[in-house]
Amino acid sequence: MPLSSIPRRIALSGLLAILTLGAQTPAGPYDTTADAHKDIAAAEQRAKASKKYVMVIFGANWCKDCVVLHKLLDEPATKAYVDAHFEIVGVDLGRFDKQMDIAKTLKVDLDKGIPAAAFLASDGSSVGNTNNGELEPSRNYHSEMILHFLHEVVDNHKIVKPQ
Repeated sequence: MPLSSIPRRIALSGLLAILTLGAQTPAGPYDTTADAHKDIAAAEQRAKASKKYVMVIFGANWCKDCVVLHKLLDEPATKAYVDAHFEIVGVDLGRFDKQMDIAKTLKVDLDKGIPAAAFLASDGSSVGNTNNGELEPSRNYHSEMILHFLHEVVDNHKIVKPQ
């Protein structure tokens, strides 16, 4: 191979690597290959048996607020409460081109942005949805605000803006 073609091959290999990495879905809390219909059905069964609520969170790994919400739910201030009261299912929406039927079925309006959530009681009935963008600015919240929000869902069956 001529010496002059080596830099070109290296450049092409580097470009291919960059394009391949850029095409991959960012890692995050949403399983992009999950069957959300099955995951929700399984969560509903677990919730029924344990008398918990189901929180179905609609979002995507590219969405900063979606990633922040999942981190807030995992913080010590909220995790124990979440584990005691909720079965959580993350539904990956891709670029609003995946699993939109689930949002429609659960009457979740995504016009105010993501993350958005549907809450179901242990009997499968609807408690409410965040159709007014209550969770969309999650990067502005801290775990105590999310904990208060979740208490309102459990204690009063109300969807309120975290504060």
